[in-house]
Amino acid sequence: MRMKTSIRGLGPLCLSRRVVIAGMAFAVAATASLGPAFAENKKIAVSFPNASVIGAVITSLDAAKEKGKEMGYDVIVDDPGTDLNKQINTIKTWIGQKVDVIVVNTLQPAAFESVAKQAREAGVVWITYGQKIENQDATVGYAQYPDGRQLGEYAGQWVTDKLGGKAKAIILGYEKGIWGQQRGSGIKDGLLAKAPNVEIVAEQDAISPTEGLNVTRSLLQAHPDANVILGVEDPATEGAYKAWVAAGKDPADPTGFIGGMDGTVPALKLLKQGGTVYRASMAIPLVQVGYAIVETGDKLLKGEKTGDVIVPLELVTEKSPKAEEYLKQQGE
Repeated sequence: MRMKTSIRGLGPLCLSRRVVIAGMAFAVAATASLGPAFAENKKIAVSFPNASVIGAVITSLDAAKEKGKEMGYDVIVDDPGTDLNKQINTIKTWIGQKVDVIVVNTLQPAAFESVAKQAREAGVVWITYGQKIENQDATVGYAQYPDGRQLGEYAGQWVTDKLGGKAKAIILGYEKGIWGQQRGSGIKDGLLAKAPNVEIVAEQDAISPTEGLNVTRSLLQAHPDANVILGVEDPATEGAYKAWVAAGKDPADPTGFIGGMDGTVPALKLLKQGGTVYRASMAIPLVQVGYAIVETGDKLLKGEKTGDVIVPLELVTEKSPKAEEYLKQQGE
């Protein structure tokens, strides 16, 4: 009789609460039993200056996002431009958010040692893109100097074979970033190794089509007899080609040579077509690099030692079947 009184005394509200609590406990248990399928994706955060303006980088990071989705990662990309403080502050925010992997293209590698150390002490995997620093788990990228040198050597050999080793050259570089300095040094060293009598009449920073167009237009006015233009980025040398044509120069001038790096779509189309002064590009296996970012991060998170993952660029010359191959990689 007392038991009946006790149950009646609970009333409908108390019974409802018990039902709700029981239901919540069941829901939690059921969700847990579903396993990782409902877990939030791990995060790979990529900090890449000028990522939104360099066509090859866009393609590569799109491939990383694709591979990340396939492997259960969200790939986040931030473009800080050339603002070093902004880049480091964003990275610190990511560390606070406990992202799983941070990938950084470091314009000035030494400036990132402290924040990279913070990230690793917080359990975040650190991958340096295209460079190497002390506080990192791995590098993914390229051999900047050797790749630049290969372009320079090809241009130098062309000058030697076609022009008797004499030419006046313009170098479109990027001194704000170590990678640009390394590529530029490689280009100049390779060029002069194969054609020591080439005169480098001008060097100026340019990495976008607009910069390449405007810088080259001015430089051709100052040096109208310049006939070799080499750049650390294809977008800049694509702009240089437009400036060449706009200056009234023959697009098929047999004494002219333009060449860049990265293998962007406009550059590859010119090379596939052939018959212009645009004669070479060091093409990045863009999809392969994008995949390598995610796959390397995944392996490091699992405790594997990957070492540095270096993807060599490939020299593509006019009318080479490689131009078509790299265009297909970029969906062209």
